[in-house]
Amino acid sequence: MSYQVIARKYRPAKFADITAQEHVTRTIQNSLRMGRVGHGYIFSGLRGVGKTTAARVFAKALNCQKMMEDPEYLKNVTEPCGECESCRDFDAGTSFNIAEFDAASNNSVDDIRTLRENVRYGPQKGKYRVYIIDEVHMLSIAAFNAFLKTLEEPPPHAIFIFATTELHKIPATIASRCQRFNFKRIPLEDIQSQLQLICDAEHITVDADALQLIGRKAQGSMRDAQSILDQVIAFSAENDHEGSISYEGVAELLNYIDDEQMFAVTDAVAEHNPSKMLDVAQFVIRNGYDEQDFLEKLIEHLRNLLVVQNLSSTRLVERPDAIRERYQHDAGNFSPLSVMQMVDFLLLTQKELKFQFEYQFRFELALLKLIDIVHAVPAAPQLPYQQPQKKKHLTSH
Repeated sequence: MSYQVIARKYRPAKFADITAQEHVTRTIQNSLRMGRVGHGYIFSGLRGVGKTTAARVFAKALNCQKMMEDPEYLKNVTEPCGECESCRDFDAGTSFNIAEFDAASNNSVDDIRTLRENVRYGPQKGKYRVYIIDEVHMLSIAAFNAFLKTLEEPPPHAIFIFATTELHKIPATIASRCQRFNFKRIPLEDIQSQLQLICDAEHITVDADALQLIGRKAQGSMRDAQSILDQVIAFSAENDHEGSISYEGVAELLNYIDDEQMFAVTDAVAEHNPSKMLDVAQFVIRNGYDEQDFLEKLIEHLRNLLVVQNLSSTRLVERPDAIRERYQHDAGNFSPLSVMQMVDFLLLTQKELKFQFEYQFRFELALLKLIDIVHAVPAAPQLPYQQPQKKKHLTSH
């Protein structure tokens, strides 16, 4: 059997396995218990947070024979059993009651007309025919209009589940006829816990800091995190402890700039040390790191300092404990105003660097400018200019 990637191998098969989307799964399970199933749903949110997975589990549950025949199971469990004929057909990919469409490649009026023709036919087995339309925002305006009447007055056996990463592109006439669920970005702790479970199941030793780094790189997407983990496992196969994953290995694979370099920048600013700042710039250039990526991470670093300054706590800083302690210590080196001024300058620099020549020099200049921003001596206030008064000559009469 061919290798199956982690994202597919560990794809949730029931509502309880879907991570960090309890507000969605609880509502759907309650609607199944009460028999209040709608005909149209929109699942929106970031890529890789479980929209299509939730739609598939929902579709599977709608035709699960055990849920339809056993009221106690429906009330107390409310999960697809995975054992009945309908569930087995779904798992094998042979179910005729569940259809998935990719709106990115089937977005014309003719595609929707074909779908409308198929909707008229009832299910061969079970109670519902479920249509999952992924990336629904890619449909043309004409296709949306062609679909409108079917969505307004669908057959009683038809249920439509739309998944999208860009909710704002769906016409209001479509969105108003559906129940909308917004899937949240998955917290770092939940991603880290799920990756640890996968590593345990695969008998892979891994550092907690390495998993946290993978989770940060995924930026709230479970699928991205699992794809990165697949890469990391392959990359770490030839290390000294075969199968173990270290922080250093993950950082090397992802070309990740370590927090130490970020602290070197703020140390150079605090110490008013241009030489140290140029050393950091040379480190970035010499090692082939992307300058824009470095500035983005530097902005995140300053954000962490700002959070600590305003909360007097590191609870919102997603870093290992040792790094959190350093943020707590270094936050007092700057005023919140100076940190915000540096962030504003870096945001502007990011935009300007895209269109500038002499890229290396301008990158170095931008880092040196941070020192001036914090240590600039305010100019003495200037008095408004006044013209010299003419002397009055006394005249004798």
